Amino acid sequence: MILVMTTGCSLLVQSEPPDEKEEKKEEKKGPDYSRLKAPGELESVDVLREPGTYAGKKYDLKKVRAELDKISPSISANQLESQLIKLLAEDYRPFVKDYQDFDASVIDIEAGPGSVRAIELPKGQEVNVVILLDASGSMAEKVDGGQKMDLAKSSIKDFVSNMPKGANVSLQVYGHKGSNSKSDKELSCESFAEAYPLGEYNNKQFQSSLDKVKPAGWTPLAGAIEKAKESLAGHTGGNVQNIVYVVSDGIETCDGDPVAAAEDLYESDIEAVVNIIGFDVGEEEEQENLYDIANAGGGDFQSVESKVGLEEYFEAEFSRLYEEWQKWADVHIEKSQTIAAHKIGALEQYHQEMRRLSSWEHVHFKDALTYLEEERDFDYSLISQVRSRFYSRDSALRNYSNQVKQELQSRVRHNRDAIQENVRYQRDSEQEKLN
Repeated sequence: MILVMTTGCSLLVQSEPPDEKEEKKEEKKGPDYSRLKAPGELESVDVLREPGTYAGKKYDLKKVRAELDKISPSISANQLESQLIKLLAEDYRPFVKDYQDFDASVIDIEAGPGSVRAIELPKGQEVNVVILLDASGSMAEKVDGGQKMDLAKSSIKDFVSNMPKGANVSLQVYGHKGSNSKSDKELSCESFAEAYPLGEYNNKQFQSSLDKVKPAGWTPLAGAIEKAKESLAGHTGGNVQNIVYVVSDGIETCDGDPVAAAEDLYESDIEAVVNIIGFDVGEEEEQENLYDIANAGGGDFQSVESKVGLEEYFEAEFSRLYEEWQKWADVHIEKSQTIAAHKIGALEQYHQEMRRLSSWEHVHFKDALTYLEEERDFDYSLISQVRSRFYSRDSALRNYSNQVKQELQSRVRHNRDAIQENVRYQRDSEQEKLN
């Protein structure tokens, strides 16, 4: 509740009570305080008691004084204190409940980025990477650094070995049967194989599948993209990212339409991005054709000429793919800061509201005692004794609220700092390794 207290309170002026939350549901049912435990430092205050008859918005100066007029001047200090509490004590149970139920945690982070291989996908996130490797006869040719096929295998191996934990990878080959002679065209153009079925990366099994691929026949690129679509069927939704990498040294030679196939894959509910790595593609027309395929598939075309070029391409793709995990970590650092600040502010607000309420209550106790002393001629020593008890009551309430506020704020800060330190430490360690 938001409490507003007027200044310059007087015995002759009806002060305005604090504003309170007015929620219809709570008016009917009310909060459950049955499980609350009285804080040890407030045992003398009886902080879990019901509010007084004229607490909060029910405060009415005339009615309070009418009740005060019924009290005998011969009353004891204990009795007078009890009577005034029954009339004027405020309700502190909501504050005790808020403090006791307060959650000082900030956020949960699955795992900060460790070594690249140790990165884990956020819970519920799915990443599928399908690599289409051209096994046509021309991949047996040599370029600067070695045979095209061997260089392609080496770069692919390095790339997939750094996939994050939880990511799925598939190796599919095409044109691996027959030869590149016309007599074997039909056989070769129908040759597709998922050498490594879509699933989490296993180094030994993937390497074994990759080793078996040999350059042989023609280039059924359109058919390979269509097969990739079949492998990715069912992997859809806002939390799924599908990526296809085509590693090829040439264009379609099996009369298919790879541009249409890439566009169909990209625009389907699978939404797979098709990237083309043109490995030692000679003719400008061939490069343009591969560019059109990538463009239709929502991806990029990169032409590389050698081992260095191929490695650089995969390194760039690797950085692009995992940059989002660095951003994810940064977002969580910022989020922990924001949530912690909100919780620290909420605790400060709890404290200020409880402080206002105790001040409001204390003013009413003082007014009542002053009225009894000045208008009813109650004994000064009796009034002083009870007044001292109410000062102690007000002090206990303030101290309790301030202490709990500080303890909880400290816990929030500790949790925030621990999260941020963990993320920053791991990020910095990996940046050192990369450097």
